[in-house]
Order: sequence, then structure tokens, then C-alpha cells
Amino acid sequence: MSWRVFAAIAVACLLALAGYGYVAPDDPTPTTSPALNSTAISDETLADAEFPEGFSRSEIDIATARRLSITFLRTEPVSGVALERFRPGAYADYQYEAGATRARFRLDVHNGYADVSQNDVYVESNVRHSRSGRNGRIAFKMTNGSVGETRFRAADSMWAVVSRILTIGEFRVIQVTENTGERRIRYAITDVAVRNATDVRGYLTVDEDGVVREAQLLYGQAGEPKRFQYSVTSRSASGVVPPAWLPAARADNHFERGFEANTGSIVDATNDSENGSQ
Repeated sequence: MSWRVFAAIAVACLLALAGYGYVAPDDPTPTTSPALNSTAISDETLADAEFPEGFSRSEIDIATARRLSITFLRTEPVSGVALERFRPGAYADYQYEAGATRARFRLDVHNGYADVSQNDVYVESNVRHSRSGRNGRIAFKMTNGSVGETRFRAADSMWAVVSRILTIGEFRVIQVTENTGERRIRYAITDVAVRNATDVRGYLTVDEDGVVREAQLLYGQAGEPKRFQYSVTSRSASGVVPPAWLPAARADNHFERGFEANTGSIVDATNDSENGSQ
């Protein structure tokens, strides 16, 4: 299957996800963490470094990485963002926040042409509030729904971004760091299984439990920039902050109007893609 066909299928799948009533971030672009005051293990000792289940110096078992990372996304207090840039104007942006009693997942999708969809769901006390928008119209809905179910679906969607990075590229350990009792293993991308890929860059960071914390893949193909990025961190136990649109959703669970004022993330994401920013 050609890469263009693969990308088209990926976009189609993301558009299908939009139908679940989930939505993406107000500021979806993950940012690289600042440099830590950490101690790096030298290249000479990397061969003797300890690795979590499913990971080694030159190999990542995708099934194990998925199992460990999905468990983390479904059960721990987390905050995460992810993005995919398939071609100029075609993107998917994700935002995920979850704790024991609240969860929010947002997905913004643009197919590169006219179709723009936003889906945002917030669950608290087994009540599922959702905001969905498509091509300039927005609607609110309120139904029964569990935090667990929302986290289940959100985790699978977030992991899909990492899966694409892992299945496209090959990685090798370049650094192991220790900082304030936390251990991180950094992998650099060494090859991409994409025809005529150029300017390939990327990395993946895994913690001592085998949970993928960061991943990124950048490359060019036929003059178009491709970008896949993911970042997830532990959040405080204080919970998830309710979205700004929640009062409107509670006031009118079938309210519908133009949502031009709410398209900031779409405009920013489109410009980011079209400019090919890294």
C-alpha cells in the first residue's frame, strides 16, 4: 500500500472518530520539555543500561509499548496533546485531560479541503457534556456517560498517533537520563519506511515503566512536510478544569449557532501546517 493511500486512510479514520463527539485542544501543539538538570549515561555504558519490558537499545516491541502506555492513559491522572499534519491544510489535533472523576477529550479534524469538524466531550459525575461543530455550525448535547468509557476511547485515539510514529520509523537509544528520581530513555529515529522521505528527524522518550511520554516524527515527501507529535505527562490529582463552553451546554443541550468565535485552534493549526513549521 502506498504512503499516499495510507495517509488518506488515516485521515478518513480521524474523520470517523469525530463522530464520537470528542474534540481537540485550544492550543494543541505539543511543546518540547525544557532541558532537565539530569545525568546522561554515556554511549559506552548504554549497552549495559536497564530497559523496561518491551524495550532494548535497538528495538521497541510495539505491542508491549501499547499495553503499558494505554494502561497509563486509561487509569492515571494525565494531561496530553498530540497532532498530525498529513499535508498542508490536512490535520488532526488532540487534547486529553483525565482524572478519577473527570475527563475531557477534544479532537479537531480538517481533511485539507472544505470539511472541518470539532468534537469536545467533558464527563463529570456520569454526565457527558459534548460540543460538536462541523463547517460553521455548533451544537451541545448532554447524555449519560462514564469517565471510564471516555478515557477508554480517548486513550485509543491518542495512542493511534504514537502507533503511526512507531510503525513508520525505526529507533535506537541515544541517551538515558536520571532526574529527581525519574528515569527517561531517549530513542532517536534511524530510518523511515516511507518512499522518498527527506529531512527525517524524530525521537521517542519512554519512562522506567515502559510508558511512552513523548514521540515526534518529522519528514518531507514530494515537497510536503509531514509531522506527527505526541506528549503526555502526569497531572495533579486536583482534577480536570471544566471547559469554558460548559455553562452553555448545561443551559441548552441542543443549542445551535455559528461558531466562528471558537475556531482559533483550527485557524492556528491550518497556518501551522501550511507553513510547515516544525
